[in-house]
Amino acid sequence: MLSFLTCWLGLTLGALIYLGYGFLYKLDVAFQAGKAMIFLVLLAIGRVTYALVLYPKYFTPFKYLPTPPRRWLLTGNQTSLFREFPWDVARRWSETIPNNGLIRYYVALSNERLLVTSPKGLSKVLVHGAYNYTKTNLARFAIQRFTGNGLGFLDGEEHRMQKKGLLPAFATGHIKRLIPKFWAKAALMVSLIERSLENDSSKDQRQRSDSPVVPLHYWGTRATLDIIGVVGMGYDFDTLTHPHNELSEQYRKMFLEPSNAFNWLELLGNYIDFRILLTLPVRKNRELTQGSQYIRQVAERVIHHKIQKQQRQSEESPPDDDIVAIALASGTFTEQQLVDHVMTFLVAGHESTATAFEWAMYELGRRPAMQSRLREEIRTHISSMQVEGRGTTTAAGTHLATTIESLPYLNAVCSEVLRFYPFVPFATRVASRDNTIQGTFVPKGTVVAFAAHATNHDAALWGLDADRFDPERATSNFASLAFSAGPKSCIGQEWTRAELVCLVGATVGRFEIALLNPMDNHLKRGKTIKLRNGVRARVKVVDGCQWGFAQETIPVPLSRIINLNPSGSS
Repeated sequence: MLSFLTCWLGLTLGALIYLGYGFLYKLDVAFQAGKAMIFLVLLAIGRVTYALVLYPKYFTPFKYLPTPPRRWLLTGNQTSLFREFPWDVARRWSETIPNNGLIRYYVALSNERLLVTSPKGLSKVLVHGAYNYTKTNLARFAIQRFTGNGLGFLDGEEHRMQKKGLLPAFATGHIKRLIPKFWAKAALMVSLIERSLENDSSKDQRQRSDSPVVPLHYWGTRATLDIIGVVGMGYDFDTLTHPHNELSEQYRKMFLEPSNAFNWLELLGNYIDFRILLTLPVRKNRELTQGSQYIRQVAERVIHHKIQKQQRQSEESPPDDDIVAIALASGTFTEQQLVDHVMTFLVAGHESTATAFEWAMYELGRRPAMQSRLREEIRTHISSMQVEGRGTTTAAGTHLATTIESLPYLNAVCSEVLRFYPFVPFATRVASRDNTIQGTFVPKGTVVAFAAHATNHDAALWGLDADRFDPERATSNFASLAFSAGPKSCIGQEWTRAELVCLVGATVGRFEIALLNPMDNHLKRGKTIKLRNGVRARVKVVDGCQWGFAQETIPVPLSRIINLNPSGSS
């Protein structure tokens, strides 16, 4: 079905042609203009009547599916724009509207969509029929300007081949070997937080009666960006020790909270080619373009340098174990394809783990008993000696990785965080060919939606206490959509789990965390579940274990190898 806005623009063009015809043949312009306006208004009324009354009642192929009770032209089945989060709306509909796995609903300007609510339907969309559904044009154009043709936008045989080439780098065994590097950056973050606490306590030569306030997301964001550099590319971005370097500042521009104007542009992107909207002189557009161009130039230089390094290496030299090096060694990818994959890691792999770390601190900061239990487990099994200088030996590194993987409560807490706060709580796909979902025919071009947030809080899957944060609940990878599912699920899920476990373990093992305002749970407008004001907590050092970090596990800063000035040469 053509959108209302598309029809309106077509009718306007038709009216202008009609007026031009009147001018050309010297007809009564005022009379012709009046007729054109009447014609335009009547057709608009007819189009609105068709969209709101006739199509949903008589012509939609989904008229037998349940639908929310009220619908408005501007907002669809929602009562307002931008006020409610789509995952909350989807969950409410799933729980209150009787359905057999599919709900028909309408978004702004009566654009029809299907909401998939059952595990069987989700399995068809995400697993068995994964290649029948692709990203919407809005998502494709909005994200591809950052990532290029990364893995998330490939389909069919091309997706299978490139994923196969990347799998060795993300295999569980390889990620386990990288855990000492994850831990080294986590330990460095903890030591820098501790240093900032000491500086704050001595400021103005006064003693504080309470613990200093620490913006934990600020630290988590820097640590995860550094980890991507070290583990993903073999170079240290060095943003923990130099938080305002050019790379960090340009990267930050890509994740600023969208303005109201940008939210409206995004809404219009459902009806107008989003590439046109991306050229509008809106501040957010300029910042996104500037930041992404800079990061891509850095990625190109990194890949080029890695290729040159591999060509110079002798056969006796130990191979690098970062993601890019392993992908290069596979011989599967062109230089441009590797740049696109690196951009995908940078965009998707950084903010997702930083947000999960922040939510872990939020939940543990609200639950002192849970936090104490976790700290005791960490300190009992991980000693300072395991993560100091000797931790770089293969045996010590393997022991550290095995120990971290075997901590049941630490891993359970992190799994519960990922269930409770899925990074992509709501997503849409478009059918690339005719198919069926649970016996319902779904024509090509139909937009289907699913809410990981709803599935991950479904009482039928997780029990009546699904809304309670409880690390001791039985976990089920099938029931959780923390990383989506099927052949197009997140390839980096083992990376994210290992990284999150190290960040949470190092932080809670050293600090006692108390939220500054435990009742502040207002969410930020966006595509992910994030706190509007971030997690601000009072942090107190707990005497006992003091993490060292193996400096030799961290490569030299990228700035010493590659010129990070975008106008310079590599």
